[in-house]
Amino acid sequence: MKKNRKPLLSSGDYLLFLAIVLAVVSTTMNIFCMKSLSFGTPIIICDAGLIVSWGVFLISNVITEVWNEKTAIKLVTFSAFVTFFIMIIARLIVEIPTLPDYYEQADAFAKIFSNGPRTIIASITAFLVGNYVNVHIIQKVKDYLANKDNKIFFFLRASFSTLIGQMVDNALFMFLAFAPIGLSVYEMNVFDIITAVLSGTGIELVVETCLVPFITIPLTAHIKRVIKREME
Repeated sequence: MKKNRKPLLSSGDYLLFLAIVLAVVSTTMNIFCMKSLSFGTPIIICDAGLIVSWGVFLISNVITEVWNEKTAIKLVTFSAFVTFFIMIIARLIVEIPTLPDYYEQADAFAKIFSNGPRTIIASITAFLVGNYVNVHIIQKVKDYLANKDNKIFFFLRASFSTLIGQMVDNALFMFLAFAPIGLSVYEMNVFDIITAVLSGTGIELVVETCLVPFITIPLTAHIKRVIKREME
């Protein structure tokens, strides 16, 4: 009888890989959010972080589905600390004097990485709460539909958890960072904040919903098969 070949990567390797990607994407998302996007229309207002933000929820959905809520929360928290550390280091670098010949370069760097305390706190808080909500919802729905664990129900719970999680994430960040309360130089009126929250959430939901059948479900199924082989 032909023996099953040992998988090239173990389940632990996949978990480590997902943890690294999650930390990288979360950090990148917070750097990209310094640029606003309108797509040429005032109706759609959002930040460039949404270009990669869908990856955070996609990865946390896979981790929750394959392992559990506790594991996902640990890795989300780890990613938040990595992001916070990078943002603080970048803020310190902005304050370090540069040579006169490189003033324009330093000024451009400062414009990108000069997140104030309010923006940093808002970003990390929104990231943590939004992802905790996402992970909790997908775990609860998974437990509730334990006897109906198929691709269709996985697609629905992944999309629903993303909708709620992204909405919480975007709303917290926008209101904490840009609410017109006189704490920052750059603030937004409430209408623009709500528009940005709805626009960003809608775009992120569409992107991840389209990717669930092609990335989330196949990757989850593959890792589950790897774990099953390891247990045999």
